[in-house]
Amino acid sequence: MPKDSSQILVYKPGLRLFSTPGSQGKAIRKLQQGELLQDLGEVSPFLTPLSMNGQGYIEPWLKVRTQQGEVGWVYGAVLYNLQEQASEQIIPKRLAALFGASLAQKMDQYKRNFQAAQTDQELAQAYHQFREVLDSLNLHTSFALAVDPTYTLPNLTWLPQVLPGVVTQIKPKRDAYYFFTHYGLYKQKAQQTKGQSDDDFFDWCIQQFPQDSIEYLYPNYLIETDHEVAHSLLGRGLHFQALQQLDALYRRKTAFANDLIVSKNRCIDDITASRAAFWETREKIIAELTQICRSDLVILTKADKIALETRLQQLRKPKTYGLQTDVQAGRTN
Repeated sequence: MPKDSSQILVYKPGLRLFSTPGSQGKAIRKLQQGELLQDLGEVSPFLTPLSMNGQGYIEPWLKVRTQQGEVGWVYGAVLYNLQEQASEQIIPKRLAALFGASLAQKMDQYKRNFQAAQTDQELAQAYHQFREVLDSLNLHTSFALAVDPTYTLPNLTWLPQVLPGVVTQIKPKRDAYYFFTHYGLYKQKAQQTKGQSDDDFFDWCIQQFPQDSIEYLYPNYLIETDHEVAHSLLGRGLHFQALQQLDALYRRKTAFANDLIVSKNRCIDDITASRAAFWETREKIIAELTQICRSDLVILTKADKIALETRLQQLRKPKTYGLQTDVQAGRTN
């Protein structure tokens, strides 16, 4: 590839210059192998699947200027060499096409910060960037579907290359992606940094998702009984254990304090959710919840304690409040 990143060498035969992005546009002319193009930095807002010379591609369209001064659009496969090796230039082009330039830049900055992190504080900052990017990705796919009901999900199997720590999974209706966190990868990075708080935080995260260290929909204090249907395991001691561990980490006042609160809120929400369904017997549930209410956990706010005490009282008459207990036995009292 040319040393100047704004230049594109046409390695492949058969590529054409189009007046507009997309293979349905008007072809200006056939490009010559070995020709140099000036990348004008503009990318189509979509990817196009194409087959060329028996090779399949799913790439965006790039706005370019030829040495003769012609301005047009060329397919992103131009950024592959004769050995079908993609240039590093194609990844940011794909990101910009799929998610817009602003989000693509955020992803790139996150990747740089993640790779450069040398302390637990720096890794915490990178992790916060990562969570913001995941929120943006979820919003983007939801918005795309709302605007265009025929929206087709792009292939994102390559996304972990540019967003370290992400795990993509298509939802059952194939209308959106789940974007999960690979805590195992973060733990590996934490072992390379100075400081202990990142090791401790990601150890806790892995305990909540012990199967493969990936943050799926349900932590270990929930049991999935059907796809996207889960029941609380309050009564097995898992909630109290999680809250005790979170509290111990929270008392150290690390850069992960807000992340610990988010995790605590998720645990409390599971206990206090309206019309909740609990897997264990009412006696076991009340016993664990009583332990939590009597504890001196500083991570619990006054509002948390009121909500927990209220739920404890409601469990004395679960039917009155639409609560289900002992779901494992098929009973709902």
